[in-house]
Amino acid sequence: MRKILLGVLMALATTASAQQLDLSSLDRLADKAESKTEITLDEATLNSTTALLSEKKGTEAVARKAVEGLKGLFLRSYEFEKPGSFKLEDLKPLMDQLKAPNWTPILRAKEQDEQTEIWAHRTNGVIDGMVLIAAEEDEVTVINAIGLTRIEDLSKLRDFGMPGIGFGGRD
Repeated sequence: MRKILLGVLMALATTASAQQLDLSSLDRLADKAESKTEITLDEATLNSTTALLSEKKGTEAVARKAVEGLKGLFLRSYEFEKPGSFKLEDLKPLMDQLKAPNWTPILRAKEQDEQTEIWAHRTNGVIDGMVLIAAEEDEVTVINAIGLTRIEDLSKLRDFGMPGIGFGGRD
């Protein structure tokens, strides 16, 4: 009985963390980047940070609502001085992770040297994670949001200075 219970708990733990991607393959890009922004907010950090936000003050209330369901938010954004310093093939290790079960593309747009993709992770049919990948010849942004269920929640974070977050046009 203990072995069965342990097996079930391990399976649940694997499922719960499956939507968090390994972003370490992007470290090579960080080394080449002229400028970079890296945000790593795990669940404990998010909880302690949002606890400081007022539910009644305008922008604080919006920010608190926007991150309400998040269990983690991981952003990597790199800009390169010379076009061509970054190639879409550099994202292959990251994209290979999205071949795992439960990941499905929501948006795929490619225009000349630009590519934008949004992927959703589903557990038992419910979206519990998203990944945004926006790449140009001189810039790449990857956002992995865990626990997020709506794109609108992610787009609200744009008003709080998070680069690379925007839908329907350039920032």
